[in-house]
Amino acid sequence: MRIAELTEELLGEVRRVANLSLREDAITDESLRRVTFGDPNFSSRYGFVALEGGEVVGFAIGVRRLREPAEVVEAQRDLAWVKLFAVREEWRRRGVATALFNELEGRLREDGVRRVRICDYPIWYLFSGVDLRYEDAVEFLSRRGYRKVGEAVDYEVDLLRFYVPRRVANMDLGPVTVRRARHEDREAVLEWVKREFSVFWAYEANEGFKHAEPKLWVAEEGGEVVGFAVYGALGPDRFGPIGVSAKARARGIGSVLLFNCLRSMREEGQRCAVIPWTSHLFFYTQVPGISRVRHYWILEKELS
Repeated sequence: MRIAELTEELLGEVRRVANLSLREDAITDESLRRVTFGDPNFSSRYGFVALEGGEVVGFAIGVRRLREPAEVVEAQRDLAWVKLFAVREEWRRRGVATALFNELEGRLREDGVRRVRICDYPIWYLFSGVDLRYEDAVEFLSRRGYRKVGEAVDYEVDLLRFYVPRRVANMDLGPVTVRRARHEDREAVLEWVKREFSVFWAYEANEGFKHAEPKLWVAEEGGEVVGFAVYGALGPDRFGPIGVSAKARARGIGSVLLFNCLRSMREEGQRCAVIPWTSHLFFYTQVPGISRVRHYWILEKELS
């Protein structure tokens, strides 16, 4: 077995191994490229494949935040993430994952990284952590010294069963107006999102503005933005982020934004919507059509 750096030519093989190994997931060429060579922070120095007879039998893809968003690069210089890893089932318990992680963690130590997290890497990510159904992965990481530091939940919505409840459709928001964003709103909305929430959410909101018709809804009061919600930013089936300013919460604005986005996805022909990386359990359980809930652990290891 040989460990080699990931190249673009091997992405198809990596995608095949991922889909045959990660039974809870379906990973497309587009989504895999987005989190590897489509990530401005990606470097093959931290992406590895295990090869046997020229065939990929496992892989581990890590990343450091070295370029974008520029505002947080310096603060996260000693931090790295493992975005995605998998080993073909028939090759498990034969040292493949150990060899991949030895190589990856060794490179990270050489480059001054002190902490590694799995997999909560904002913007160019696939998962917010390790799905607890992947017991082999959880056990392997625990043996390597990774410890739980957080958890998150994904909701998957069957949009064929989705509808807008009357209590939401008839909700009276008073002076608040909810509408689809326009391209001329971009600068004001992004500045508000960055100020109220984070640069990461502003990046994702910007993705919503890149479509011919922005995939973003806003709430306004007195001519000022008080809420926003995005869909299709990180993939055609992805919802979020969503946020309402502190002064305007508990008035139903978030629910109206949420349902407008999901309805837009249904109107555009999406079969499923994924609401990722959330801890707001009661807020999202109001959505009709939830077909699956996924529970993730976010893990971290100190590199000695």
